[in-house]
Amino acid sequence: MKTVNLRINWYVYSIQILLTALFFTIFSSLGMSQLAYLIMGVSALYIFISLLLIQQKHRYVHIDRAGFSYKCLSKTCYLHSDEIAAIKVIKILGANTVSVELKSKKQVLFLFWSVDIEDVQKAAKLFDCALIGEVALQVKA
Repeated sequence: MKTVNLRINWYVYSIQILLTALFFTIFSSLGMSQLAYLIMGVSALYIFISLLLIQQKHRYVHIDRAGFSYKCLSKTCYLHSDEIAAIKVIKILGANTVSVELKSKKQVLFLFWSVDIEDVQKAAKLFDCALIGEVALQVKA
């Protein structure tokens, strides 16, 4: 299996933008404009910084033979293939988000990342782990 780079989950970012606009409208109409501007500013700053870090390769998720590797800021973390108990696929408005369950029962959710079903199936087969979620019935033995 070649290295698979997970893509930006634009659906999650879109939901975040819509929720920010909704809260801004609600708090503005209730006369709490300072809180509304604070929520909008913090959310916009988070989205901007998050996307900037992804563009500058300071934030990523890769799947390869060794397992999952992901980076946030300067810390690179690894989920080794022998530690992976299951890969869970969570469908959010048409985008497949991945969650990894380790044998230690720890779960790592990659909410802001999207992956193709075929790549998840190949990874589950390669890691010899369960595939849970929307695509569990599609796995070819």
